[in-house]
Amino acid sequence: MKNLEQKIFEYLYRNLSPKRFEHSYYVSKFAVSLAEGKGVNILKVQTAALLHDCAKSMTGKELINFLKNHKRKIKYFKEIIKYYPQLLHSYAGALVIKNEFKIKDKEILNAVKYHTLGRPSMSMTEKILFVADALSRDRKYKGIVEIRNLAKKDIDAAFMIVLSNKIKYVLSGGKRLCPQTVDTWNYYAKKD
Repeated sequence: MKNLEQKIFEYLYRNLSPKRFEHSYYVSKFAVSLAEGKGVNILKVQTAALLHDCAKSMTGKELINFLKNHKRKIKYFKEIIKYYPQLLHSYAGALVIKNEFKIKDKEILNAVKYHTLGRPSMSMTEKILFVADALSRDRKYKGIVEIRNLAKKDIDAAFMIVLSNKIKYVLSGGKRLCPQTVDTWNYYAKKD
């Protein structure tokens, strides 16, 4: 019988482009390095990070149908399917993990589910994946090395920079912010 890690790699190899497969591997490596010394289960972090984009190859229409067929309730679903259906890959990914790999661990599932938009009251595992996804070795943008270094020392500070950068990126393109991201920002923004 195959072990879980082998099943995961085979699934990702079959279902992701080589570039996305490589990204998942880099996210996993960085997430594990961020998890060390943070009091979290490193195996859970590694599993969530490897699988975080397992539904990324689905089209927007496939994601919508997949989630509707599984009768998933998602906050802001109508808005997401109208303006940014590809963001549903994180919610679909959590379902794929549950169905394909029989993983029912909430920490893993939530980390995958919220790695794109975040949410209020994220666990450390969720924050680690959120940050690692944005800062993995295959990502290239101005200031990333400094944010990576910060993440190794202060995951919460790096989380806020990553979240802020995601918001700035969306706004710079003149696009709509997903209300889930706004909820996340408003929860973590400094209170006066």
